[in-house]
Amino acid sequence: MTEQQADARRPAAATLPGASVWLMAAYVVALLVFPADFGLRVGGIVLTPSRLVLVAAALVALIDWRSYLTAARRLPALVWIGWAAFLGSALVTATINPSAASWARYASLVAEGLLVFLLVYRAATATGGLRMLVITVAATTVAVAAVVFALAAFGIHYDHVLSSLVGTEPLREPMARFGLERQAGPFRATLFFGIWMVVASALLMPFISDGRGRARSLSVAAWLMLAVSVAILTVSRIAMTAMFVVPGVYFLVRGRRTIGVACLVIAGIVAVTFSVLSLEPQLAGAGQGETGRILQDSVGMRLASVGATIDALSIKPLFGWGLLSGPAVLSGLIGETSYVDNMYLSLLVELGLVGTVSFLFLVAVILARTSRAWRSAVGLALLIAVVAELTLAIFASTLESTQGYAAFFVLCGLALAAVERPSDALDVEVLGVQSPLPAPDGIAHVPDQRREREAKAPV
Repeated sequence: MTEQQADARRPAAATLPGASVWLMAAYVVALLVFPADFGLRVGGIVLTPSRLVLVAAALVALIDWRSYLTAARRLPALVWIGWAAFLGSALVTATINPSAASWARYASLVAEGLLVFLLVYRAATATGGLRMLVITVAATTVAVAAVVFALAAFGIHYDHVLSSLVGTEPLREPMARFGLERQAGPFRATLFFGIWMVVASALLMPFISDGRGRARSLSVAAWLMLAVSVAILTVSRIAMTAMFVVPGVYFLVRGRRTIGVACLVIAGIVAVTFSVLSLEPQLAGAGQGETGRILQDSVGMRLASVGATIDALSIKPLFGWGLLSGPAVLSGLIGETSYVDNMYLSLLVELGLVGTVSFLFLVAVILARTSRAWRSAVGLALLIAVVAELTLAIFASTLESTQGYAAFFVLCGLALAAVERPSDALDVEVLGVQSPLPAPDGIAHVPDQRREREAKAPV
C-alpha cells in the first residue's frame, strides 16, 4: 500500500468511533420507545427496531474489530469470567430443557446482554460518547413518559397505538388503582415502566446538582415529569417511594445532607401514605371493589411465589426448569395462575442455583468496578442507577423481559466506561462545566482523595 493510499484511508477509519456512538444512541432510543413485540416476526423472533439497529452496530464493530478488542481487554478478566459463567450455565439449562422459546431466549441473553454491553462500553469510551449516551437514555425516557401522559389524558394507551400499527395483540389492561387507569408505556407491565423511570431519573441528578443555567432547569423539569408520571401513570407504591430515595441517596453521598434527608423523609411519607391507601382505598375516593385489598393481595402473591420457588428448587436445584418457564412452573405448583414478581426468584426457578450464582457473580464484579467512580457526580449517578435497578428487581422481574434486560446492560456498559476517566474529567465531559466544580450553597463536595494525594506529592 502506498503512503497516499494509507492517508486516504485514515479519515474513514477515524469516523468509525463516531458511527458507533450514533448507532448505540439510536439503539437506546429504539429500545426505550418501541415495545418488545413491535416489529416483524420471523421464525419466532421479533425483528424490533432496536434489534435492527443492533445488527448495524455489530457490523460496524466487525469492520473496526481491533478497537473493540482493545476495549474488551481494558475490562477486568473477572468481568469476562462472569459473563462466561452466566451464559455457560444458561446454555446448559437450555440444553437440558430444550424448546424453540428457550433457544430464542438464550440467543437474546447473548445478543441483548453480552453484545449490547460490549457495544455500549466501546461507544461510551469514545470521545463524547458517554455524554451522548447518558443524555440519550434520560431524554428518551422523559420524552416517552410525556407522550404516554399526553395520550392517557385522552384515554389512549401508548402500547395500544403501537400495537395497532403492526397488528400485534396489546397488553391486557392493568387493573385501575385508586380510580386511576394505569399505563405500561413501551414496557410489558406498569411496574416495569415505573421502575425504569426511577432508574433513568438517577441520570438527571448530576445535571440538577452541578449543571448550569438551562441544563439545570431542564433537568429539574424532566425529573418532575418523571415523578408525576410514576405517580399518575403507574400508581406504584414501590416506584413512587424509590423516586425520592434515589435523589436522597445521591445528595447525601455528595455532601448535601439537607436535601438528601428531605428527600428520604418524603420517601418515607410516600411509602406510608400509599400503604394506608392500599389498605383503605376508599380514602382515595376509590371503591373497595375496584382496588380492594391491594396490599394484602400483593403480599399474598409474593409469599406464595417464595414457597413455590422453594418447592421448584427442591425438584431441580442445579440448572432449573428452563428459560422462560417461571410463570408456568409456579402456576402449576401454586394451583392457580401466577407469575414471578421477583427477578431473583425467577432466576432460581429458570436457571437454578448455578445460573443464579453466576449472574450474581457477574453483577458483583460490575458493581465492584463501577464503585471506583463514585466520587464523580456522573459516576455516582450511574452507580446508583445500576444499584436501583438491581434493588427494585426484588419487587418485579424487570430483567425477565428482553427490553429490561438489554436496558440494564446498557447502564452497566455506561457505568464501566465512566471508570475509565478521572472524576474531574468525567464531570467536565458529561456535564459540560469547567473544573473544579464550585460547591453549591456553601457545602463542599465529597473530596477526591486521589487528587489530594497528587497535590501533596513532591514535584
